Amino acid sequence: MSTENVSVEKRKVGLITLSLPRERTDLAANFEKNAHKSLLSAGFDIIANDGLIFETAQCIAAARKYADMGADCIIILLGTWVFTPSIVDTLKKVDIPFGIWAEDNPGSFSLTAGGIVHGSLDEFGLKHRFFYGSPGSEELIKEISAFIRAASAVKDLKEQKLCVVGGRVMGMYTTMADIIQIKNVFDLEIEHVDSLRVYLEAERASSEEVLKIKKWLDDKFGKIEVNENILEKSIRLYIALKGIFKKDGYSIAAVKCQDEMINNYASSCLAVSLLNDDGFSVSCETDTNAALTMRILRSISGGISLFGDINHIDLEKKILRIVNCGSMPTLMADNRKDVDLKLQYEYMGKARGATTVFCVKESPVTMARLSRVNGRYVLLAEEGNTQKVGKERFKEARENWPHAFIMLSGDSHKLVENIRSNHMHVCFGSHLEGLREFCKLKDIELVCLS
Repeated sequence: MSTENVSVEKRKVGLITLSLPRERTDLAANFEKNAHKSLLSAGFDIIANDGLIFETAQCIAAARKYADMGADCIIILLGTWVFTPSIVDTLKKVDIPFGIWAEDNPGSFSLTAGGIVHGSLDEFGLKHRFFYGSPGSEELIKEISAFIRAASAVKDLKEQKLCVVGGRVMGMYTTMADIIQIKNVFDLEIEHVDSLRVYLEAERASSEEVLKIKKWLDDKFGKIEVNENILEKSIRLYIALKGIFKKDGYSIAAVKCQDEMINNYASSCLAVSLLNDDGFSVSCETDTNAALTMRILRSISGGISLFGDINHIDLEKKILRIVNCGSMPTLMADNRKDVDLKLQYEYMGKARGATTVFCVKESPVTMARLSRVNGRYVLLAEEGNTQKVGKERFKEARENWPHAFIMLSGDSHKLVENIRSNHMHVCFGSHLEGLREFCKLKDIELVCLS
C-alpha cells in the first residue's frame, strides 16, 4: 500500500577522460572536472577514474570496472586529440551503452578528435552516441541526461522478468508478443503464472490482512460504493498478486482477468491499480507490449505510468481521452480522497469487482505505445498536458471508470494514422527525448506526432 510515488534507483554514469601526454592535459583535466560537476548537478551518480587515461589497456580496464560497479552507461570525454584505437577497442570489449563527448574548446582540439573517433566507430558499426559542447551548456546536459536515462532503462529491462498471468484475452493480437523476440530486443525473460495459482493464493490470504487493507482504503479514499463481499475479493486478488510478484521476483506483469476471474471471482482492477501504485508495472488483458511500455516510461521518468484505453480524440481541440475499466494508478490523482471505488459493470463479468474512479491530475505528460509492424517494433510517443475535468463528464463514456484527458502537443490526425492498439500508456513529465534515445539504443523506429 504505497503512500507516495515510487522512483527507480538513481542512475550511475561512468566517466573516462582520454588524452595524450604530449597534448594540453591541463585542458583535459579541466574538461573532466567541469563535466563531472555538471552531471552531478543533473542528479546522477558519477563513477570516475583518478586522473586522465592515456593507454588503451587503461581505458578498457576502467570501462570494465565501471560496468562491474553497475554503471548504466559510460561517457568518454575527449580531453584532447586522442589515440582512436583506444576507444574502438574499448567499445569492442565492453558491452554497455557508450557516449562520446567532445568539448567546444579550440585549444584542446577535442572536436578534431571527435570527428575521427565518431567516424571510426561508425565504420566499425559500433553503436555509440556522439555529443559536442560545453559542460556549462544546459541544452547539452539535457541531451546527455536523456541518453543516460535511456541507457538506464535498457539496463533495467535486462535485470527484470515479465510475468504473464493467464492467457490470451478476447482475440487481442496486439497484446501478445514473441518471447524470443522480446529476449532478443529487450533482453527480458517472460514467464507464466496460471490464474488458478492467483485464485488459490487469494483464498489463502488472512482475514486480518484483508481487514487491514480495507481500513486503509476507508481512511485514504473517497466514496466506497462496493458491497463487502466483492470488495473483499478484490482486496484478496491484490494480496495474492503482490505476494506472487514479490516471491518470484517480478516487477513487470501482464494480468488477465477476463473471462475467468471477472465471471467467477472478481475483476483485477483494484489490484492492478494498487500494484502500480506500489512500484510494479502491471498491465491488464495480458498486454505484454503494454507492460513493457509502462516499465520503459517508469524507468525513464523515475515515476508512475498508467494503462488505459484510447476512447476518443477531439481532432480540432487535439484532446485525447483515455478511459480504463478501473485499474489506473490512484497516485495519478490529485489526492486519493478524489478517488472513489465503485462497482464494475455487470456486462463486463458476472462477479464484477471494485473499480477506481478519478481524473488524472493536471501535469505535463508523455504518452507511448510499443507496437509491431510486419514483426518489427515501433514506438509511438508524444508529449502533452493532462487536463482535470469533473466526474460528471465521465458519463459520456463510462461513469464508473477512471479517465485521463490529454491536450496533445503534436498532430492529432497523425495519432489516428498511427494507432496500432486499443491501449495507450502515460507518465508524468516531458520525456520524449529519453524515449528517442531509448529507440536509438534498441534500433526501434520512433513515431512522433510533432
